[in-house]
Amino acid sequence: MSSSFVRLKILLVDDDVGCLRSLENLLELDGHEISTATRGQEAVDLARQLRREKREPELSILDYHVPDLTGLETYELLSQELPGLGAIFVTGDASSGLEEKILKAGGLALVRKPLDSVRIRGVVKTFQRRWSSDCEEEFLG
Repeated sequence: MSSSFVRLKILLVDDDVGCLRSLENLLELDGHEISTATRGQEAVDLARQLRREKREPELSILDYHVPDLTGLETYELLSQELPGLGAIFVTGDASSGLEEKILKAGGLALVRKPLDSVRIRGVVKTFQRRWSSDCEEEFLG
């Protein structure tokens, strides 16, 4: 990790526990603080708790299909709790138009399953640079 590394707090939401653990391990190895949920409403409740503890995530990585809410519904509720929260969506769904729908809703990217660690890391790093730049401008502005 370089001196410019910014540790992100990331909320992972996926009902596939194997995928969830793989992502968690990958991102923890990269130095990030990870919180996890397997359902949309569980993620919203966790976000409230993290906000109360002053540990709110800057980024979420959301499975598009979880049993109780879609990834977009979850993101919409999370955004009400955590304005400015970034979102990366993951899915095994090959539907056309899904990526456009996600980007239109404010998502940063759609990453198809099976997950490619290089792609996930690249999208997280892109967000990380943008987020640290925004924080620097806010601090200096």
